[in-house]
Amino acid sequence: MTSDKAPTPSPDASPESRTDVMTDAAPETARAGKPDDTSAAAGTPEQAEQTGPGGQDAVAGQPEAAATPNDAHADKSNGGHVPSRAEKQAAPVPPAGRAEKFFQTLCCLGPLVLLAVLAAQAWPDFWQGWRGDALYCPAEARNIQIFLHAQQDGQWLAPGAGLTAGLAAQWPGFTWFLASLAALLPPALLFPLSGALAAALALLGVWGLSRAAGFGSKAALAAGLILLCMPIFAPLAHFTGPAALAAALLLFSLICFCRGWQAQRAWFYLPAGFVLAGLAGLTGGLFHLLLPLLAGAVFLLWRATFRRAQALDALTGFVLLLLLLALWLGGIILWTNAEGYMQGLFATVAQWHGPVTARWWLPLAVAGLGLVPWIGMAVCVSWQRVLRSAWSDLKASRAERAGSAFVWISVMLACLLSLFMPMAQIQSVAVCLACLTAPLLGKALLRLPHLGSRLFYLIAALCLLHAGMALVAAGFGFSLDWMARFFSWPLSPEQREMILSLRALPVLGALCLLAAVAMTRFIRRDHPGGALLFCTLVAVILTQPAALMLAPELAALPEAHLSRLQDIRMPTTPENAATPAAPLAPQEEATPSVPAAPEATMPDQARETAAPKPAAQPEADRPGTLPETPQAVEPLPETAREAGPEQTTAPAPAATPEAVPQPLPQSEEQENAPAAPSSAN
Repeated sequence: MTSDKAPTPSPDASPESRTDVMTDAAPETARAGKPDDTSAAAGTPEQAEQTGPGGQDAVAGQPEAAATPNDAHADKSNGGHVPSRAEKQAAPVPPAGRAEKFFQTLCCLGPLVLLAVLAAQAWPDFWQGWRGDALYCPAEARNIQIFLHAQQDGQWLAPGAGLTAGLAAQWPGFTWFLASLAALLPPALLFPLSGALAAALALLGVWGLSRAAGFGSKAALAAGLILLCMPIFAPLAHFTGPAALAAALLLFSLICFCRGWQAQRAWFYLPAGFVLAGLAGLTGGLFHLLLPLLAGAVFLLWRATFRRAQALDALTGFVLLLLLLALWLGGIILWTNAEGYMQGLFATVAQWHGPVTARWWLPLAVAGLGLVPWIGMAVCVSWQRVLRSAWSDLKASRAERAGSAFVWISVMLACLLSLFMPMAQIQSVAVCLACLTAPLLGKALLRLPHLGSRLFYLIAALCLLHAGMALVAAGFGFSLDWMARFFSWPLSPEQREMILSLRALPVLGALCLLAAVAMTRFIRRDHPGGALLFCTLVAVILTQPAALMLAPELAALPEAHLSRLQDIRMPTTPENAATPAAPLAPQEEATPSVPAAPEATMPDQARETAAPKPAAQPEADRPGTLPETPQAVEPLPETAREAGPEQTTAPAPAATPEAVPQPLPQSEEQENAPAAPSSAN
């Protein structure tokens, strides 16, 4: 008979062995029942042998002895407590440090922590934009010029239509986003804030996808912090472009599909998912449109519930998607004079290639480099534990953990679609791959074993160490020459002087070295949450000299091609004034109205009309003004002497109007015609 009282812990039990609390040790110990239940169930000797005196079930047929103060019910053959198999496999858990406890506290705040970290990284852009010193690279300048052109001409449905070849046509989603912000923000803060807001939406999308997949609040916060520390995502808060916005819309569409396809009826999630997929396609291209739709279809096939797609809410969402695309195309056809816009927009579609004919690995390689050092987590995962439970987890993902299966399906489809993307979309595809893998990396980081966690953060410290050494070496001439010879990358004298003039590089290198030393010596690497907070702090610190020191130094170098907003706006006004260059035809039609001109002088008059001073030429060609023609011809030989030696060799009497034949003034005018614009300029 068992007692109704709870078993008292034995003197041999310790916190490391976790004999009292076995809720997280293994699924076998989770089946432990109360003493009252076991006393009613243990009615036969066989059941009494499999049930320990403390009321807990034995694991793998081994009786688990309950501990009493006098060891009356202990196994006499072993002389005391017999640990279970889960207890033997469980490693001792070190006590949580302050950073780990702080990480657990921040999980309650959720996305507010991510937005605060992003604001700490992007505040120099706001300050420089408010002062009017914001700098933009050539890619940002093209995006800004396309928006300014659409704002002036009203080409909101077809931004970039009618521009020069250097400014290609662009999907309208990012232009709509800038137009909505322009109604709320001053022009000085419009473009710096647009990149930060797009990155913030992408962060919220990663956090929401982690929660929709059922990964928990800790994994969601870890995914967002990992994304903020990625080299491919951290610069997006300082970049004015559609990559971050397209990734955010794609993530929100996947969130809606992940929740909607698992519900019996989802009148909000499914229509919103289809509409967001359409907006993502209008912002980033066909990759962002096809990925959510294909992920939902494969997910339904995996769960054997494809008939769910025939429900009325799913059909309504699909109709809304088609209506959105039809309205955009119809508006372009009916109300927009955008000849060649669709050909230029879909020109990249014709460049799609197969994985055999081109560098199909390039998007995956760019995404892999952007995930450094977090991609090294694949080496530190306990693959023995993963493979042992892989089949059971795979079967359970069809019903119980369907959100995790949806994320994995999305990542695999994104990798497959990236093989067929053109080179022009490498950046947006790589950003999407990084955002999709962030929830999986956050979940894997928190589940690393203690040895794996220490190994991973050691790899991260080594990456910081090598990056710091390279940046410090770039500040000295002899070390820069040695690196150029070592990597077989010859530098021109101009490039060498440009790199040596950047004083911010040694500062960044010194910060990387200090961070590497601190991570190896002063950070408890066996606690992944606390060490992740330290990595986030390092990312915020490195952003400050990069934005406040490196960017102004690059702006002083003409090789960097950085420009300010006033420099970007200036070329757009002449181009917009020159775009109606087609109306020059009425001027050419007006030139034949000049009366009584010989046929031989018609080409000369056409050239003279293109000159900046067309008013003096018709007076010289009129037949009624004969006394004025010698005055107009007299300065011509002087200009001819300055122009070339052909007129200087001519005899002096040939310059009189009586002796000169009629074609000679025409030839003089032909020689002086190209010189007229230069003097006017």
